[in-house]
Amino acid sequence: MANKTRKLILGLLCLLIYLGPSSSQSQHDTLVQGEELVIYTELNSVEGRFRIEFISFDAINYYVGIWYNTNADRVSNTVWVANHDNPVFHARSLTIDHNGNLKITYDGDLSILLYSGHEASNVSVVLLDTGNFVLSEISSGRQLWQSFDYPSHVLLPGMKLGVDRKTGQRWFLTSWRSQEVPDSGNFTFGLHPNRTDQLVILLHGVIYWTSGYVNSSSFRLTNSHYSFDYTSNENETYFNYPAVADIYLSINYLGVLFDDKGVIVNCTSASSYLNEGCVAKENHQCRSLNETFSRVFGSWDDIDGFKFNEGDNLTLTYCEAKCLNNCSCVAYASTNEENQTGCEIWSTGPGIASTDASMRRTIYFLGKSN
Repeated sequence: MANKTRKLILGLLCLLIYLGPSSSQSQHDTLVQGEELVIYTELNSVEGRFRIEFISFDAINYYVGIWYNTNADRVSNTVWVANHDNPVFHARSLTIDHNGNLKITYDGDLSILLYSGHEASNVSVVLLDTGNFVLSEISSGRQLWQSFDYPSHVLLPGMKLGVDRKTGQRWFLTSWRSQEVPDSGNFTFGLHPNRTDQLVILLHGVIYWTSGYVNSSSFRLTNSHYSFDYTSNENETYFNYPAVADIYLSINYLGVLFDDKGVIVNCTSASSYLNEGCVAKENHQCRSLNETFSRVFGSWDDIDGFKFNEGDNLTLTYCEAKCLNNCSCVAYASTNEENQTGCEIWSTGPGIASTDASMRRTIYFLGKSN
């Protein structure tokens, strides 16, 4: 009898161990009021497509980010960053406080508010399998806030590019400062500032590329694996596209628009082709249209270039523009090779040398294309 009892208890323990992780797993997509998501912990969407956690690309600056839950690197799989212009150094938690505010806390009592509305109790935030992070009242189901209203550099199915006519809120993508620095960069992708029936990429607020009119044959954002829908009424005007597999659109720090199948728009001077819709840049009077930059990995021969005092706030695209606008400039490079920020230009050369491996970096030389 004792043996049977022991076997029964052992069996129940095994069953609890087996069921325990699956039972708790269903709660791992949700953070309720009073709970905290701390560093090295995560929330996963129900089917495991997305996760949200504190992420860092340099082990110094921390962000709350959503990324595809794959084994690939976080940089290429990050789809949304909550505090992209406000990294924290000593992250403590993502939490919903007693007033229903969703916030990132750090350095003791400091915080970054993601949502602050009227006082609410019994509030939770859930990570959906669409990649949307939604804050709502549990009792009424009323939605208070969602990450889809604050896009980063990636457009997921269900997100909008457009404007809410009631509130004036605009939905658009913003490029990163560099490949591994999520701070706002030089490019945005969204509705045309003066026309609501076409999409544009802006460089520092100036039109860089245009999609053409949505209801014309010249609309340039239609292909075989997704198609934009256009909606315009008294409440809102926006473009979006339906959910199809894992399709997404992204704009990188160079203003290149691409999806998981490849490049869609590339208007960079280094591109081997220019897409329709690219707006010609106005060249300085000392430059010719066939001048372009070629990339070399090496070091400048014992000559320091001019370094701009804006430091790491300058992106690589900005640095190229500063070189083009300086008639004596023959080359430029980032001062921070690791994250491609900062700017140094040279007015003498070419004097490339590569004897010291520790001093080598990517330098862009100006020359004439064929």
